[in-house]
Amino acid sequence: MANPLDVEQSAPLRRRLAAPNNNDLGDSQRLKFPEPSPGLPARHPLNILKRSAIMGGTLYVLHELKVFHNILHSPSVSHGWFKIGIASTIALLAVKAHVELYEGKLKDKKVEYENFKSATHWAILLIFMSWTSFHMALSPVYGTFKTWLIMCGFGYGILIQGALFIPVWGQNAISFIVLTFFLQTYK
Repeated sequence: MANPLDVEQSAPLRRRLAAPNNNDLGDSQRLKFPEPSPGLPARHPLNILKRSAIMGGTLYVLHELKVFHNILHSPSVSHGWFKIGIASTIALLAVKAHVELYEGKLKDKKVEYENFKSATHWAILLIFMSWTSFHMALSPVYGTFKTWLIMCGFGYGILIQGALFIPVWGQNAISFIVLTFFLQTYK
């Protein structure tokens, strides 16, 4: 029989009381310890540093690949497809803002699939439409695989990290203003 304080055993086993004669103890007699948090808080300086490093690294790679320059100046980029991608992204942001800010914050409705089935399906359709449009716009310059890597890098390195970094109201406002301005100034 192993010693209940044996350090070789796993942590959950060490936290239980040893039952005499191998009798099982009820849940009420076990030691209760609070579960440790899974990680650092969202606004911890190390999390902010990590997100900033990922965003900075992604922007550096996109700059080295001359993605921004090619989008604005390359004749090989399909600018019609790119405009469709921007327009579908703005529509996606409108759905996101409506669900999160209007329905979620102002009407105090719980934001979940059961309450917003049609909005969720529209969001999926708009994500697919923007993904396809941006892929069609950039693939003549970068090819299929490199375009896929650029889009995944932008999605993870910029969009997701920005969503974790900026509060919801800021995400919606900044994204809408920047994308609308970019759509107006894009050739």
